[in-house]
Amino acid sequence: MPNPVTLAARLIAISVLAFVAPAIAEDAAAPAPAKFGDLTNPRDAGIRYGQAAGVAAVCLDMKPTAKAEALSTAFTGADLEKFNVQAETVLKSWKKTLACAHTADPNPCRLAHQMSCKEAYKEIGPAGSVAPGLIEMSKAQ
Repeated sequence: MPNPVTLAARLIAISVLAFVAPAIAEDAAAPAPAKFGDLTNPRDAGIRYGQAAGVAAVCLDMKPTAKAEALSTAFTGADLEKFNVQAETVLKSWKKTLACAHTADPNPCRLAHQMSCKEAYKEIGPAGSVAPGLIEMSKAQ
């Protein structure tokens, strides 16, 4: 049975790959990327939108804010396509964690979810370090 910390590290690595792999595949002639977490950049906004949607799917009592929902209408054309690709990739990564199963001990899955939710809240919660205000608690805690 994998160690809960190892499982959490694997989930974080999957999330990081979801952010980094598409950037590597982009055309080398593309303009310099915006500051990480720049919500005016369709790629970064899509990543954060997908993260907020993933939080809603996985994390107990957390939901996207109106600010997160507004991101999906902020882009058009090719920018909207970039946004959607990133949002879907990140959301799929979050949803994959729901398939985590340890028949002998479900705690590693539960702990991995808790750690992922905690980190997402630090990044995109009300006082987030990367893109604040994209998720909030849906009930009084």
